Amino acid sequence: MTGRSLLGLAALGLGLLAIPLSGSAYLTNLAIVVALHGLPAIGLSLLMGYTGQISIGHAAFYGLGAYGSALLALRGGFDPWLGLALAAVVAAAAAWGLGWLIFRLRGHHLAVATLGLGIIFHVALVELRAWTGGPNGLPGIPPLAVFGRAADSDLRFFPLAWTACFVGALLARNLIGAPAGLAMRAVRESERAAASLGGDVAALKRRVFVVSAIYAAVGGGLYAHYVGYVSPQPFGVGFSIRLIVMVAVGGFAHVWGALVGAAFVTLVGEPLQALGHYDVMAFGLVLVLVMVLLPGGLPELLRRVWRRPGEARG
Repeated sequence: MTGRSLLGLAALGLGLLAIPLSGSAYLTNLAIVVALHGLPAIGLSLLMGYTGQISIGHAAFYGLGAYGSALLALRGGFDPWLGLALAAVVAAAAAWGLGWLIFRLRGHHLAVATLGLGIIFHVALVELRAWTGGPNGLPGIPPLAVFGRAADSDLRFFPLAWTACFVGALLARNLIGAPAGLAMRAVRESERAAASLGGDVAALKRRVFVVSAIYAAVGGGLYAHYVGYVSPQPFGVGFSIRLIVMVAVGGFAHVWGALVGAAFVTLVGEPLQALGHYDVMAFGLVLVLVMVLLPGGLPELLRRVWRRPGEARG
């Protein structure tokens, strides 16, 4: 890791430390939401940015983690931590099985297939009322406990959310730096070339899909135990589009950039809530503008600004 990266991480850590110390419940809540969105954004960055596979249905895995963990705690009587882990395993199994089907497709066919999966999952949440509570959702989800203390407040949940987010980012960075990361980038550049070198391209795409689903499910499980209530509304296609915007704003193939994108979308999303369901259109417009004007996302813009003083001195 370069000195500039370490400096950026130190600045991020100091900034995060200042948020709970500020005493602002609103800022603390926003920072927690950024962390909970950052986890699925990192997973989607591995799939889309590094492996070049499109997914417009990743909200389904976020919802599967949330509902799975909630149901195991409420109906099964499982410890919340165990329920969260089992929900992530279920999401991984679902992703592996679905990967056998959808990765027979490429390009826009793959995008439409993942979109269809997301829609099916959202409809199932609404219609399977005996399990999900339908539109009314599931209340009374117990909080997670750390060292015997329930993380039932923003100040107690804040370090838990960001610890999970940082661990997820570091694991993703290690994966990218490993030989598997080189194989992922090879698939992104050319699947035929990667296959000609003896790699099992289909298996690699399924494995990355599983990893990205686990990231989303863990984020969803944490969300459920943080809010204490889940309903179908947050897990629709709109959230999948927001995740893509997060990854695009972060620069696609950029793990830490995914957190930048999550922060951007979360902060911009606050005023856009006044638009109701039309906020999806606004995020779609943001995605188009980023892809046209700044394909490298905000990290590219920061690099341009960073270079200019050096160029002027030169």
